[in-house]
Amino acid sequence: MGTNCTRREAARHYPVTGQIIAIGTSAVVGGTEITMKHDDIAGFMPAMTMAYFLKQGERVDGIGPGDLVTATLIVDGSALWLEGLKKTGHAPLPADARPIRILDVMAPGDTVPDDSLMDQAGASRRFSDWRGKGLAVTFVYTRCPVPDFCPLMDRRFGELQRAVREDAALREAVHLVSVSFDPRHDTREAIAAHAKTRGADPRTWSYVTGEPAAIDHLTSRFGVSVIDEKDTPESITHNLRTAVIDPKGRLVKIYDGNDWTVDALLADLRAALK
Repeated sequence: MGTNCTRREAARHYPVTGQIIAIGTSAVVGGTEITMKHDDIAGFMPAMTMAYFLKQGERVDGIGPGDLVTATLIVDGSALWLEGLKKTGHAPLPADARPIRILDVMAPGDTVPDDSLMDQAGASRRFSDWRGKGLAVTFVYTRCPVPDFCPLMDRRFGELQRAVREDAALREAVHLVSVSFDPRHDTREAIAAHAKTRGADPRTWSYVTGEPAAIDHLTSRFGVSVIDEKDTPESITHNLRTAVIDPKGRLVKIYDGNDWTVDALLADLRAALK
């Protein structure tokens, strides 16, 4: 994996308000796991129901399902957890409240999953097919109505594609992958039409979909939270995650949200190729 000599970014802190849906013990790390229906987390993700770990050793005495709480979400690289959980009130649980499977997020250096996928041409694809290349991977769905979410990722990957195609050192060494997390709607035909509209050149930029189990595994490992909205079936509540993978198939970095730039991602890809 290429090295990056820049100083490691400091952990980010986000205030969170929400309602506890469930509390349990995570089978992943053995710590406390909380499912919370939270409000918008400014600068990080929209309102959604999501599972989080508590800070190691933090207790939840006197807090249970239905309680209204405040906390601080810590985002440190690919890791995220809650600390400073405080009860502020109580309210009846939503009728459809249910625990959410916690995300099993990779850390830099981990080998990325190799689930079976299908690209816009109908060809079977796995991430291992692109071994030897640096990869930029993002997660979208074709019906996304929020301009600063999937459509923005599409526009930035379009810019990234142009930059890669114009750079002789990157043209054959980098590939872009947009993974749909809406496999029920985003069939091969749907992603083919979407890829054409976005100007995706399959030599450089692949749109992929897959069986629900494969997509669930990928989204969990990359830290993508996906919740179908029952009242509006065309709408999916989700966060944004964009990853850089080195030529040996190892995770280099994951960007949260939409605050990354094409230039920054290009620099990460060049470093990963060294």
